Amino acid sequence: MDVVITGLGAISPHGRGVAVLWNGLIEGRSALAPLTLFDASMFRSPLAGVVAGYPDHHDRAANAAGPATRAAAMLQDAADEALCDAFGISDAGLIKTNAALRRAALITGTNFGGMSAAETALVAGRDDSSKAALSDYLVGSASAMLAQRYEIGGPQMNLSLSCASGTAAIGLALDMIRQGRAEIAVACGYDELSLYVYAGLSALRAITPDTIRPFDKRRKGTLFSEGAGVVVLESAEHARRRNAPRIHARILGRAMNNDAYHMTAPEQEARGIQALMRAALKDAAIARDDVAHINLHATGTPYNDAIETKAVHAVFGVRGAEIPVCSVKSSIGHCMGAAGIIESIAAVKTLSENCIPPILGLEAEHKDPECGLNTPLGGPLHGDFPVILKTSYGFGGTNAAIVLSRA
Repeated sequence: MDVVITGLGAISPHGRGVAVLWNGLIEGRSALAPLTLFDASMFRSPLAGVVAGYPDHHDRAANAAGPATRAAAMLQDAADEALCDAFGISDAGLIKTNAALRRAALITGTNFGGMSAAETALVAGRDDSSKAALSDYLVGSASAMLAQRYEIGGPQMNLSLSCASGTAAIGLALDMIRQGRAEIAVACGYDELSLYVYAGLSALRAITPDTIRPFDKRRKGTLFSEGAGVVVLESAEHARRRNAPRIHARILGRAMNNDAYHMTAPEQEARGIQALMRAALKDAAIARDDVAHINLHATGTPYNDAIETKAVHAVFGVRGAEIPVCSVKSSIGHCMGAAGIIESIAAVKTLSENCIPPILGLEAEHKDPECGLNTPLGGPLHGDFPVILKTSYGFGGTNAAIVLSRA
């Protein structure tokens, strides 16, 4: 069964909207800046990718009908954009009038949900207000908010597979359509930064003291960010029947697995990632030589980049050094549960715009010889990239990948 992508929506550290995200990536701008959400002076780095313009969840009293957390607010805005895009309307308030959504599937992925609400609950104590705040934190609360807002009545799933969550959500959406459980599916990824989240990530010693430098021998870690991404998938037949305004891309295949190795440490021979890539290509029914671009996880940590390079060379052979790759995180940071979907949206734009964003923080004279990949520097790489492999990995050894092609 052919499955296509008909709607895209993104809220990223570059701002609101897919166009704003893409322009920031292609122009080679960094969206990383000092944290102002909380006091970050105690941590290794005060830098992060914060999405400006979103109120703290404490403002809920002024807007009782709105999302309860910053994470939920970003998710709602990304969903508004994606669904308006998919159905060719300009008013998000009209989305729920579309009968197709009564049978649509909804899959959300996140690392932490609206963790700021849980922080409030812990500070406030065990009274009624804290219980309400804690309910807002639950992973399913944002998903339930979307289902109610748009009257999405089909199967609903909430994933928390660490930083593979967003890409895994797209993969499960593909599965639901292939299996006939839905003809249209809304795949989402979202996360927000908070003191608890940042402290936990800092304790894992994954944060760099300066900037993200993927594949650079000076790399020391990643920087974390927030945001939301939403992708609307449909069977090609359903899209034709309803005269969908546009088809952004085809989704050919997917794969998910885990390293079965360690809770936080990566498996350094890249066995799980190699198996993931091969399984994705097999599911997509394509040969490895068909892949024209790889949108990598590329966190800028010493282990991840070397291991990912090892996997690319093992799977693609001599072409491993030739296939152009990219690192969206070098521009916007690591958006955690939103990363996979936001980066998949960038891959879809590469298909339509025929260019790959440059990698920031990496300098040619400092490129790590152990990371022998084709890394665009200084500006976007223009060319023909009809088939793209997108990979994501997370703590606990979770791995997810999708294969995209031009519509």
